[in-house]
Amino acid sequence: MSGHYRDQLHDQPLGFEIVQDSLIHQGFRDLRKLTIEHESLDGSGRIGPMEREYLATGPVAVIVPYDPARDAIVVIRQFRLAAALDTANAAAVELPAGMVDPGENIAEAAARELEEETGLPALAIERCFAMLPSPGLSDEHAHIFLAIVDAGQLGQSAGKDEEDEDIRPILAPVDELIAAVDDGRVQNGYLITCTHWFARKGRARAKALQGTLFDSEDNA
Repeated sequence: MSGHYRDQLHDQPLGFEIVQDSLIHQGFRDLRKLTIEHESLDGSGRIGPMEREYLATGPVAVIVPYDPARDAIVVIRQFRLAAALDTANAAAVELPAGMVDPGENIAEAAARELEEETGLPALAIERCFAMLPSPGLSDEHAHIFLAIVDAGQLGQSAGKDEEDEDIRPILAPVDELIAAVDDGRVQNGYLITCTHWFARKGRARAKALQGTLFDSEDNA
């Protein structure tokens, strides 16, 4: 491959080989160790073998629940360990999200996590983009969904008791949420990324998604 190709602003393939894969610890998130080799970026040879540890998480669904009538996004507040250890604010604000269960597709997981963590069903939902939040640490691959919701019946609490979830849903007017992100009052990476995305594209995407909802009602 030419250097010109490699300097284009998009992710690209790179040959690699997993020499060894071992489980270090099995827990809430499995910790694994790989021995790997990969092609050098200049094409001159191979790098490695090297050992790298990573948290095995896999695909997750992150949901931006938007209520067009109220021009508001439903966020949630819950305890987060990393926030507790590294900041003064253990009760973090974030978006509904969760891992995909075995045999479940990502869209199903998104709708399920939305209802579990906010109590609201998705009136319409679509996948908008994907991101790797920390590819040097974890194989977590996040798929971001926009959901149309009616927040009129938003409750005061949500979550699954068997997972010790203590979740408080919050109705956040879009402009206030954007200001909170811009002012640095929230630090959750998914929330910051998705709020920036929504500020540029969200309302238009929601209008189009809401149109599909109306079309399906007309054809019912």
